[in-house]
Amino acid sequence: MSANSQPLSPEVALPIIIGVTGHRDLRPADLPQLRAQVGQIIQDLLRRYPTTPLLVLSPLAQGADQLVAKVALEQGARLAVPLPLALGDYEEDFKAAQSKQEFRELLKRAWKCFELPLLPGNTPAAVKANGPARDKQYALAGAYVAQHSHILIALWDGSPGTLVGGTAQIVDFKLNGTPPPYAVERKPLDIIDNGPVYHILTPRVKNPTPSGTPFELNIRFPEGWKSEEPLEKSFGRILQRMESFNRDVQRFSVRLAPEVEKNRNYVIPGAELSALTATARFILDRYAIADTLALHFQRRRKLTLLTLFVIAVMALLSFEVYAHLLPNPSILMLYPLALGIAVCIYALAKWQDYQNKHLDYRALAEGLRVQFFWNVAGLPDDVAEHYLRQHRTELDWIRNGIRAWNVVARNECDAVSPAEEKADEQQARNPIRLVIDYWIEDQRKFFTRARRRDHGKLERHDKLAKAFFIFGLLLAILVVAWHHFSPDFGEHSHYRHWLIVIMGISPAIGAAIGGYAEKMAYSAQAKRYDWMRSLFERATKQVAKLLAPHEPAAPNATEALPSEHDVKDSSDQAVLSLFLDLGAEALEENGDWVMVHRERTPDVYKGA
Repeated sequence: MSANSQPLSPEVALPIIIGVTGHRDLRPADLPQLRAQVGQIIQDLLRRYPTTPLLVLSPLAQGADQLVAKVALEQGARLAVPLPLALGDYEEDFKAAQSKQEFRELLKRAWKCFELPLLPGNTPAAVKANGPARDKQYALAGAYVAQHSHILIALWDGSPGTLVGGTAQIVDFKLNGTPPPYAVERKPLDIIDNGPVYHILTPRVKNPTPSGTPFELNIRFPEGWKSEEPLEKSFGRILQRMESFNRDVQRFSVRLAPEVEKNRNYVIPGAELSALTATARFILDRYAIADTLALHFQRRRKLTLLTLFVIAVMALLSFEVYAHLLPNPSILMLYPLALGIAVCIYALAKWQDYQNKHLDYRALAEGLRVQFFWNVAGLPDDVAEHYLRQHRTELDWIRNGIRAWNVVARNECDAVSPAEEKADEQQARNPIRLVIDYWIEDQRKFFTRARRRDHGKLERHDKLAKAFFIFGLLLAILVVAWHHFSPDFGEHSHYRHWLIVIMGISPAIGAAIGGYAEKMAYSAQAKRYDWMRSLFERATKQVAKLLAPHEPAAPNATEALPSEHDVKDSSDQAVLSLFLDLGAEALEENGDWVMVHRERTPDVYKGA
């Protein structure tokens, strides 16, 4: 494997997350075959996605959970452990001393471990004893694994079961969606994009002869993955997009490092970082990377588009000069040469995928921006649950990517000391104020400027295009009049030919300018920015009302912002609900914007 294809560190890369569910009572004689089958799955992923790290998500229960974790660690993957209970309570499940010791050893090797919250209605006392409350916590852990993994490895005998938190239920969560209370309630038209189940038919002590061929691998996809193209191709495209993103991070991370730092500070100044949790800082760092890559490929896309239009005009100019001024074959050669260069530039841009990368990374960055501010505000919601859930689109990989980073962003295994907890509480001051200042108000100002900027560009390009058209029309009128009224028109062939060349090229330049403006979507973007400005302006006013309900609203949006005293004395729940709605609206609009812009590709045969 070359140096450039080495896996990135999971700290900066989008990892492929492998979940695991399965039976606890595996037969010792079957372990070598199960290990070989699991190892083959992991090796295949490493071969197909060499830059993308693997992260195994396993609660480390006895049996299948521990087997997959061991094999994955041996292959170089990392381990994240979602605990269904407090560590001390969870360890009570490991009755055998050897099993408990293996759990502790694997936990030491884990990169991440975190305790999942208690379900509504559960209490610390209720989950200590075996019973329905404890079983629901195990089901919650399985649901978390099913929702946040790209691939779920199931060491399962294939038998349906009714056990809460059992293997059959977790497989069903993956294939048919996770119901409340283990996840937010899905809308009727929401697709299921959890990824496939890699089912290894596994005998167990309770069922040594399951129906089928033991240890056979069967890949099963959720209903939502059914489409006109093969299921594996559809899902493979998601993982390939993640691999492409990781390659770009690896390729440009050093060169663009200063820009990453600058873009991070655009979202929130460095002086405010101490007020953020480690999770929020992680998401902010990922945002800065995605945002920087989006801007990088946007610049390349713009340069490509501008170059194609200039070359198209130059090709037409060479043809006009040959036809009317210099009938020299060397002049005519410039025409196919220019078009050939345009084709090469277009092919390079297509191969490097400038447009799609710009749009995808922009969408990823905007999703992370919303996730960051939701996290700062204390909202537990996952952006992936609000982003084009009713459509199977090219943005599926972004939902899956954000889910993966939300897992990686969880706390480290190392315990936080009481002193550090107290310090964190002191630092996490006034989160609502941060969200108002650096999200709502900042985005309102940004979209106001952006709308004005793109509307100005549209007007300038429109005026310039019209000017060239009118100039060409006036020249045509002049040539016709000269030819009609002047008997010596033919004697001035040199001037006449120059006029004809300029007359022919002027409308082409006007068309190129208009086409460039259309491809850059200045009109559509100005409308989009105006809508977003209005959205954030309404949010500004609504926040002011919620935080200072007894104060009259100021006529100016900025003046209506609440004071520090208002923020501290406000009812936060209504404000958090507004933040959630605002983020969901911004995500929906951004997804629509990306899908519209995908249609505006530069084409050589259409004059770019």
